[in-house]
Parts: sequence; structure tokens; C-alpha cells
Amino acid sequence: MGFAAAMLQCPLLLLFAAWYCSPCSSFSSSQKPEILISRSSATSRVDGDEVSRHHQSISNYEACHQRIWNNSRHRPCSSLVPMSSTKFNVGQTQSRHIDHDKVQATIDNFISTVQASLQDESFVSFTLKGPTAPRQKKQKGKSNATCEDDARLIAEQKEKLRGKYKLITGRLIRLQNKKRKKSASNDDKTGVVCLQATIKYHLATDVAHNWKVEGITGDGSEVERGLKRLFLTAMGVHDNDDQMLLSEWGRPRQDGSNGEMGIISGELFTTSGVHKLQLSPSSKAKFTLSKQKVAQENEVGSQPIISSHDKAKNVPLSPSSLFFQKLGVSNSEGKPTVGMASKLRQCQKYVEIVGNLIDNSSSSTFGDASSSIDSSTSIRVIDMGCGRGYLTFSLHSYLCNKFLPLKHSVHTQGIDIRPKLIQEINGIAQELGGDFNSLNFIEGAIGRTDGNLFESIRDSNGGSSLDILIALHACDTATDDAVWFGITHGVDIIVTAPCCQHELRPQIDNVATSSRNHPLNEILRHAIYRERSTEIVTDAMRGILLEIAGYDVQVFEFIGGEHTAKNVMITATKSKRTLDESRKEKWLQDRREKLAELAKLYGITRQRLATLMGEIIAEKQVAGGTA
Repeated sequence: MGFAAAMLQCPLLLLFAAWYCSPCSSFSSSQKPEILISRSSATSRVDGDEVSRHHQSISNYEACHQRIWNNSRHRPCSSLVPMSSTKFNVGQTQSRHIDHDKVQATIDNFISTVQASLQDESFVSFTLKGPTAPRQKKQKGKSNATCEDDARLIAEQKEKLRGKYKLITGRLIRLQNKKRKKSASNDDKTGVVCLQATIKYHLATDVAHNWKVEGITGDGSEVERGLKRLFLTAMGVHDNDDQMLLSEWGRPRQDGSNGEMGIISGELFTTSGVHKLQLSPSSKAKFTLSKQKVAQENEVGSQPIISSHDKAKNVPLSPSSLFFQKLGVSNSEGKPTVGMASKLRQCQKYVEIVGNLIDNSSSSTFGDASSSIDSSTSIRVIDMGCGRGYLTFSLHSYLCNKFLPLKHSVHTQGIDIRPKLIQEINGIAQELGGDFNSLNFIEGAIGRTDGNLFESIRDSNGGSSLDILIALHACDTATDDAVWFGITHGVDIIVTAPCCQHELRPQIDNVATSSRNHPLNEILRHAIYRERSTEIVTDAMRGILLEIAGYDVQVFEFIGGEHTAKNVMITATKSKRTLDESRKEKWLQDRREKLAELAKLYGITRQRLATLMGEIIAEKQVAGGTA
């Protein structure tokens, strides 16, 4: 009779096997771990439900950890692998071994060094790294089936990492009392100093925990308890207090491959140097001090490096800029005034976009601040339909800060049809003075703009220029008029954010009501979809027409829809393409065919910009529709 059959027929042998395979003596056979025997392979598996609950107690973990299991047939509790994923082969021994004492001593050394650096105020930050996610390598000659198998395998491996630690960072912050926060100045040293641990998980939401630094010299400080629980959770040991250190997915799935959820390595940064932590492989676990210094003594003195809880954002314009204050966008502390927070974000995003366009422009090398550029080169900006000038002032200030130090002149001209508004914002520009002396606003309509406007703002020194046309939220065909002005004057960059695209709506309505067999009938029969289709088709046609005019075009979301519903931006920069005449003509023909197909699909026979450019968009145009 085989051993497996004997066990199945003899309850005493079965109980003995349960006791024999228990992870530690403190886990008694009365807890009845389930033993499954495979008749074919004679392989047993221990169900880990009861064992896991036993391990979740820190006291049990510490008690089990002290036992040294020399018999390889017993898996020690401190290996921390859920027994449900562990297989024991009858007659074979477990070859894997973890040096638990060495790992524990290394972790204790790390925690004590963190506490010591906090006590002597030399702490800067720390990082702890978990297992890295696998990546698919591109290899030539692989078949599609092989690539799909690799991708599926990598996806399975990533899923096994879900909820495991990816990266943990620690820094000092100062938490202000809510009642004092509004009145506290930037130099206010009141508040509670905390060590903030930010935990990034694999495929889960990041979380942050704050541990008070005060009382660091006593036993059982918040920092010590927090770090210990962090490492215990990383190794798969949890109690009720450790649940907050887990992701929203709870305990990660254990595959038994590495015996732990992962903290593999880390670094502790202090003013005296960088301490290196290594936990994997366990036989080489160590915590050492390198010679590299992260800060000089005279840079930080004896004060700890403490960050504000609200980290300052890296933005292109200072929120406390004087022009923002004059326009009522923010106060002297850089805080947005009531109702102007979205406007401040819009200004920051806007100048960032235009700055990138200038850097990538083919008309100059402005993007390379180290290059030698003729100082006579100027930047000229015309903002059509500038309104109260929030974005005009922002862009002018940004360009002055970026290019005036490089000896380039910056000139900006805003245009709006409201005379009282023009007088008000001209007064603000004159009051600001300095760099804003080259910012001016004039009264005028977009469709009747003076053709010599760029020449009127040319720098007195002459020389070359980079010309930029802005037309944000110019209603309906005013956007087309502004774009046409830019095309005819050969400007280098055109930036528009269209709105109120009404011109094509009657034509699309006509298609929706006159043809029930139209391929888009199920879309266009709804008024809301006709409205959205009008916006999309209008801007798509403008994009094609700008490409025909020799520009590279991008269409994207300017800023989130919570700030403004008119948030689509079209940017056009002078094309860098160099094609011979035959290829260029073929490319233009393809663009014109695409324009005609789009117009035909939606029943469009005329469009303002196409008319101004003399482009035929339909075989039969209405009277006055041709150039």
C-alpha cells in the first residue's frame, strides 16, 4: 500500500501529517490545516487560511521568527509565504533558504539610523524600492504570435504585482493648524513636524501617511512603529493596524516566487551622506554609508530640511506677479482671488503651450538659450480679440522674462472692439511700466485689422523677427478672419481657440432633414449631435486648410472642460517639410481631396476660410461662395 493511500485510510497518520507540516509549534494541530494529497503525484498542499490568520499577529510573527528551523522539511513562519501557495513534495526537501536574522538586523539598523538622523536633525529623505514591473523588449525577427505570448505573460506578471509596493519615499513636512493656516506666513515655524511616507503601489492608488517626529527619543515613537509596520507589511505580515498600509486591493497575491511582497533596496539621505540599504538577496542584506554627501554643512546648518505640506508647483509665471495683482487674478501672496483660480491655471497653461511652440519653431533657434543669436531679432505678437488681456499680459510677461535677458526685443499688440476696455487695460500696462512699455492695446475689429499692423510694431533696430498671431475665443468666422490675416502675413506661429462655430450649422441641418438615407442620419437627427458635429467639422476643415497653406497643425484640449466649454486649441507653425515640386503638388492634391470628402459627407458647400483662400470644397458652390 502506498504512503498516500495509507494516510487517507488512517486518521492518525493524517493528524500527524498536519502537525508535521505546521509552520511552527505555536500553531497547533487543533487549528486543523487542510492537507490535500494528490493520488497521482503524491504531492501535499497546506491550506493557508488558518495559517495566515496566525501570521497576522505580530506577537506570533516575532515568536516564530526567533526559532531556527534546521530541518528543511519545515518551512519557517518568518519566510512569510502564505501556505496556500506553498507545495511540499513528499520525499523531497525545500532548497530555498532565507537568512532571516541578517534581514531583521539590517532592517533594525535602517530604522534606528532614520531615528538618529531625525534626532540630530541631519535627515533629508529616504526611498525604498519594491519589485519592478517587467517590460516587453523589442526584438527583431519575432513572430506576431510570439510577441502576443510575451505580452500576455508580462500582463500576468504585472497582475501578480498588483497592490505590492513599487516605491516608498519619505520626507519631512510641517502640518499647520487649519485655524492658523490662513494667517501663517511663509516663515512661520509653528505646526507639527511629521515624517511623511508616500507609498506608490503597482496598479493601485498612491497613499501618504504622516508620522509625528516629536518624541522620537522615546520608545515606540510613531516613526519607529510606522517603519516597522511598513517592513512587516512588505514581507506579508499584517495585523489590524497595518491595513492602512495596504492598497485598496488589500493583501497582494503571493506567488511564492520571492517569499515577500517586496522591499528590495533603498537609500537614506542625510547631510552626512547616503546610506545604502539592500535586502535582496537576503544572504547579502546590508546597510552601509557611502562617502557621497547630499548637502554641505553651511547649506543647512543644524536645521532639518522641512518641506511645506503643500509643495510649490513649478509654473512658468509667478502667481504673485504684479500684473496678476493689477488684473485682480491673485493677491500679493500669490493666492488666486475669489473666482479666479481657473483663470490663473489657464494663464499658466497657455504660456507653457506658446513657449513650447516657440522653442520648436523652425523660423528661429530661440529654444536654445546658449546659441548665439543676432540681438536685432525681435518677437512680435498680435492678439486679436484680446478681451481684458489676462492671457495677453501673461504671454508678454513670459516672453520678456525668457528672451529679454538674451537681448531680444518683445512687442505685443492687443486688439479688441470695446473702447472703454481698451482704455482700462492700456492704463494698467502704463502703470506697470518697465517690460510692459512694449505692450499696447488698440481698438479694432478682427475682420478690419490694418494690414500693416506687424510693421507698426517692428523694432526700431530693424532686423529679423518671429511673428505670432493669437486669436482665442474669436466668435464664429472671426477666427477664420484672424487665421487668414496670419496666413497672408506669413506669421510663424498661429494659435487659436475657436468658439461659436455657427456658419456650418444651417448646412448640416439641411442635410439632416433632407436625407433620411444619409450615412450619418442616426447621429445628425439629434440636435445636440448636430451642434457638436458643427464644431468638430469646422475645426477639422480649418486644420486641413492651414496644412494646405504650409503649416504643421495640432488640435488638442487647451484646458480642462471644468474651466471653459470652449477648450479646443488649434496651433499652426511654419512647416519644416522640404519636398520637391512634384511631391509637394501630390501632397497638396491629397489634402484638397480629403477636404472635399469631408465637406461632401456633411453637405458643406461653403466655409469662410476656404472662401478667403480660394479653395473649392464642393463641386457646386452657391453664389458668392467662390473666391
